[in-house]
Amino acid sequence: MATGINNASFTERQLVTFQLGEDEFGVDIMDVKEIIRVPDITKVPNAPLYVEGACNLRGNVLPIIDGRTWFNMERKDKDENSRVIVIDVDGKATGVIVDRVSEVMRVNTADIEEPPQIVRNVDSDYLNGVVKLESGNRLVMLLDVVKALSSNTEEERKDEGESLTGNNVMIHNHETESIKEEQLVSFLLDSEEYAIGIMKVKEIIRTPQIVKVPNCEAYIEGVVSIRNNLLPIINLRTYFGMERLEVNDYTRILVVDMGNFTAGILVDKVLEVLRVPISVIQPPPRFSTQNGEQLKGVAKLNNGKRMILMLEPSKLISADEISGIGGTDETYGVERDEKGIATQFIDEEQLVTFKIDSVEYGVKIANVQEINRMTEVTKIPRAPHFIEGIVNLRGNVIPALNLRNFFNLPDKSITDATRIIIIDLDGKRTGIVVDSVSEVLRFEKTLIEAPPETLSNGIDSDYVEGVGKLDGGKRMILILDIRKVLSFS
Repeated sequence: MATGINNASFTERQLVTFQLGEDEFGVDIMDVKEIIRVPDITKVPNAPLYVEGACNLRGNVLPIIDGRTWFNMERKDKDENSRVIVIDVDGKATGVIVDRVSEVMRVNTADIEEPPQIVRNVDSDYLNGVVKLESGNRLVMLLDVVKALSSNTEEERKDEGESLTGNNVMIHNHETESIKEEQLVSFLLDSEEYAIGIMKVKEIIRTPQIVKVPNCEAYIEGVVSIRNNLLPIINLRTYFGMERLEVNDYTRILVVDMGNFTAGILVDKVLEVLRVPISVIQPPPRFSTQNGEQLKGVAKLNNGKRMILMLEPSKLISADEISGIGGTDETYGVERDEKGIATQFIDEEQLVTFKIDSVEYGVKIANVQEINRMTEVTKIPRAPHFIEGIVNLRGNVIPALNLRNFFNLPDKSITDATRIIIIDLDGKRTGIVVDSVSEVLRFEKTLIEAPPETLSNGIDSDYVEGVGKLDGGKRMILILDIRKVLSFS
C-alpha cells in the first residue's frame, strides 16, 4: 500500500475551507498564518466599506476585512461560528472575517477543475480552481486570496494605512518577534477545551464511514480508508472515560502524528488554530486525572477565564496497543521489524467483510480502495443486468456492479446500510454494491478451507476462493475471488 497519510505529495494541496453565505471556499494553508475568534475591532474612519476595522493582535495592528462585504454579499451579524482567517500578504498580516471555518483538507491536484466562466458572488479572477467533493454535491472554490487581498491600488493601500496609523488604537509595540509561541489546534470534548500542537496535526477531516474492528480496546472506534490507507480511529471521549456521543455535523477527525504511527482522533468539535505565548502555558496540575505525560500543559488565556488542556499525542497510546487492529506497517505507519511483517503476510488474511441477505462475504483488503455510502448512480442503456450503472467518484467515472443481481438473488431496495465498495484491481477501479459492510477482519489462514463444489445459497463456487470458518465454525465467510467476479470488465 502507498503511504499517502504519512508522506506529503507534490500532487496534493492542503486547504483551509470556510463558508461565506451558501458558498464554500478554500485557501492554501501556506497562506494562512492562523485562525482566531472575532476580536474587539476598532472602526477605521474613511476606510473602504469592506474594511471592518483594526484590532490589536499581540502588539501589532491587524487590519480586518469583512469577507461578505468584500464579495458583495449581504452583511451579517457575527456569531459564535464567525472566525477571522489571518492571511500573510507580502509579509504583512490581514484578517478576513468568514461565517464559519469548515475544516483542513488535502485534495489531489487532479481533482481540481478550472473555474467556470460565471461564478456567484466572487470575481473569477481570484479563483484558481474548483474542487468537486461528495460526487459533485459539495463544491469548494479555491481562492487566490493573496492576489485578491493585493488587488487594492497603491492609493487605496496608502489611504488605509494612513487611516490605521491615524486612529487612536492602543497598540504596544514590543519586540514580538522574540516572543516564543506555540501554535495549536483547539477542540472540544464535552465542555472542556483541548489542543494539540499544529505540527502534529496532519489534516482535519469530516467523519467518514468507520468500519468496526472486533476484539480491541473500547476506545478504538474502528478504521477508515483514506487515500488507499487504513487509519485507526481513537475516540477520545471513550479514552478519557466520558459519556459516548453520537457523530453529528460538528464531529471531526484530527489525523495526528502519534510518534511512530498515525491515527485519527475523534473529537466533538474543532474550534480554531491559534498561537499561544509560552509565557501563558503552565505545567499540568498534579491532581490531574490524566497521566502527567499525556497532558503537556495548560494554556491560560483571557486572564485565566479560558483554559486549554494541551495534549502530547505520542504519550496517549503506544504503537503496540494499536498494532493489533492493523495490517502492514504501511497501513498505520507502525514500525515493525521485517520478520514480523513477513510472518503476518504468510500466516494471516485480512478482509473487508460484508453481507448480501444473511450471507457474509469477504474481499481481500489489498483490493479495497475505499468504502462509501450509496451515491447517485447513472443508468447505462443496454448494459448487463448486473451493472447498476456508473458513479462519479471525485471526477472519475466508475462502473458499479450490483452483487445481488450478479448472483441472481432477489432485488432489494437501497437502505441506509447499503454501501458501495471501491475495488482497485490492477489499477482499474470498480464499485460493488452490497447490503451492508460488517468490519475489517484479520484471522489466521489456517481457518480458511477450500469452497465446496456446491454452495447452499446457489452462488457459483467458481467465484469463491475459500471459506473462512470462525467462532468454531459458527461463523462462515465466503471469500470472493474478486478477479473472477470482475472478469466481465
